[in-house]
Amino acid sequence: VQGQGPRLVNVASMAGRLGQVSPELQQRLSSRDLTREELNGLISKFEQDAAAGRHSQEGWGKSNYGLSKLAVIAFTKIVAREEGDAMRVNACCPGYCDTDMTSHRGSRPPAQGAENAVKLALLSDDGPTGEFWQDLQVSSW
Repeated sequence: VQGQGPRLVNVASMAGRLGQVSPELQQRLSSRDLTREELNGLISKFEQDAAAGRHSQEGWGKSNYGLSKLAVIAFTKIVAREEGDAMRVNACCPGYCDTDMTSHRGSRPPAQGAENAVKLALLSDDGPTGEFWQDLQVSSW
């Protein structure tokens, strides 16, 4: 049954995995107490550390893209907590799709990649919220 309440579906990526950063940063970024301000501060620190060439020593990964998607997933979880039952808020990975972004090297047709987002947009009003989805199911982050 399709829900009637609002939905927010953020497109992230499996590249946004927590394992790309140090255990300390993993703990901070996945904390149930993480706020928007703290997340913004962490991302600003990454920018400063990367600009200074010390991002590896500070526990950050090597991929700007990966970190941006990690931030999208963390932000999704924050918004889901803020909204509670008023809105379903989730993030998803479409997979490695055959699109311009992948120079058409992806093995998944775009329509198949879109299925995750469509499923989340049509969740029932009591469906999951604050989750990261991949291959049509909740995925570990």
